[in-house]
Amino acid sequence: MVRAKPLLRRVALAAAVALGATTLAPLPALAADTSVAAAKVWSADTTYASAGQRVTYRATVDGVVKQAVFVNAWWTRGDAPSFTSNEGPWKRVGAAQIVDGAGTVSIELTPPWYASTAYTGGMIVAVGAPASISCFKAKYWTQGFNPATAVAHEWETPWERLAACPDGTTAPITPSSDAAGRIDHLPPQDPVKPVVPGGTPVVPPVMPTVPPPSPVVAPTVDSGSTLPAEGYAFLRQVSAGDWDWLFPLRSGKYDTQGGTRNMEPIARPDGSTDTFTLPAFRRAVLEYNGWAKANNCKQFLNEGTLKQQSQEFLVFWAKSSRETSGSWQGAPAPWIRDYIDRDGRVTQVWKGALYWVEEVGYTSNTDGTSPNIGYVDTGSVDFPPVPGRSYHGRGVIQLSWNYNYGAFSRWLYDSGLMRDVITAPDTLLKRPDLVATNGALSILSGIWFWMTPQGQKPSSHDVLYGDAINISRNSTDRGLPQLRTGFTVNGQPTGPVATGDTTDEGVMAFRIGTIINIVNGGLECNGAASWHQGPPQRISYYNAYTTYFNERSINPGATRVSVATNIWNDKISTSSPEAVQSATCFNQKSYYGW
Repeated sequence: MVRAKPLLRRVALAAAVALGATTLAPLPALAADTSVAAAKVWSADTTYASAGQRVTYRATVDGVVKQAVFVNAWWTRGDAPSFTSNEGPWKRVGAAQIVDGAGTVSIELTPPWYASTAYTGGMIVAVGAPASISCFKAKYWTQGFNPATAVAHEWETPWERLAACPDGTTAPITPSSDAAGRIDHLPPQDPVKPVVPGGTPVVPPVMPTVPPPSPVVAPTVDSGSTLPAEGYAFLRQVSAGDWDWLFPLRSGKYDTQGGTRNMEPIARPDGSTDTFTLPAFRRAVLEYNGWAKANNCKQFLNEGTLKQQSQEFLVFWAKSSRETSGSWQGAPAPWIRDYIDRDGRVTQVWKGALYWVEEVGYTSNTDGTSPNIGYVDTGSVDFPPVPGRSYHGRGVIQLSWNYNYGAFSRWLYDSGLMRDVITAPDTLLKRPDLVATNGALSILSGIWFWMTPQGQKPSSHDVLYGDAINISRNSTDRGLPQLRTGFTVNGQPTGPVATGDTTDEGVMAFRIGTIINIVNGGLECNGAASWHQGPPQRISYYNAYTTYFNERSINPGATRVSVATNIWNDKISTSSPEAVQSATCFNQKSYYGW
């Protein structure tokens, strides 16, 4: 997912000095250690073909001249570094420096908050006018949530208000974990001697294109979401009670014990706003599979055995639960509960899945407009933005940017999907809010991503079903990820694979780790599980969900990764069991990192 352009907070130079900026002697350029001094000035005419090249860059931000060192994460030319966002190819390392009119340089110790910057736990920002600045510390990964936002409960904000602004320095801004599937970020850098970690993905920029029309238009699906008489061995046995067990705090479902997305006006007591329901999921499945069958493509949750279908359901929702979860470490009930199995073993279950179906910090009006607007690319010719609309993250995969909304809308329209909602090719450009308020439409976006290969990455469906078993050899070879240099599994230098279904927990662990790599490998794999909470939570969701369904009357016998149970908050290391390293993609290189 690509992040927003800045919605800036204005903090003047005087404010920075008041917050403890350290004044240095006048310097014509960056100084400090030799790695900084050796960096060349960024040039729009230079091609930076390989990752890891450091440059210096100076720009005026809200009337303040800043300079810093940046390192590129992939090939780039003409993309300027940014002090307000870390989403492009350039990642800032170390603190920024402020340059006044006389050339005096001061270190920006407490930077202003920017909506487009990703922050990790412990980072401190300043918010407000110079005369009334407040400082906040991030509790965990966050992006786009204004620290000054009023909330009903303290746990609903990722920020902690500080009694006073500190005098000490802050770490460089680097991404960590999130609930929205951020893709291909650079892992944290050492603030003193920054280097690009081995295996950092070198990812070319993604250029959106108009999707080709489907050869055959999908048949019309009954909005009642009635399953056909044949097929869907697992899905037809999933009950409304099972769905409520999985997603009791889903957005739009009224619950006075929940959060703001479970209360009015987002959630109404009459149930009219509860759109992420089991019937909505069934409709999304039937919509996609109607199109897939008409075009001779593979179907979702309707291939293989009962066991294979259950595993697809469970991994899909474990992945999506992490993307949309409102739960957090140490949260009270009802956000976290214990499940006691028939043998008396306790499995912790985080219950906040499908809560954040709209990106934190943004809201939408019923006419499709938004009070806060972000993720707008005015240069998109194929999918131009509509005035007043914000294209921030929405739905189970946090769809973002107008060109992605437009491309998805065009594909739906041309393919004949969701015809009662998608009435024109640009429906979602005009009504982007539908991706967060129409459960079937939102889930359909997640199914499309799950079933579609992403460049070098095979589809998650093919990985889980054992249809993709070759290890990728280079950047053009679609296949499973390579292991990190020096890593082995069962004494072998490649991950364990098998054709078709498996009862081998090691094979299932590597498949789940591969799916995490497909979804968010640039951020969560290649050793990142040592600090990133995403992978341990994804596999913990899977094991919790699998434990529950394997004890129901359905009893699909889904393969668990038992050694990775209840590792929600664990930090993975080389001493962790191999299956845990595989299930969290700790031992995998990130896609495009070889």
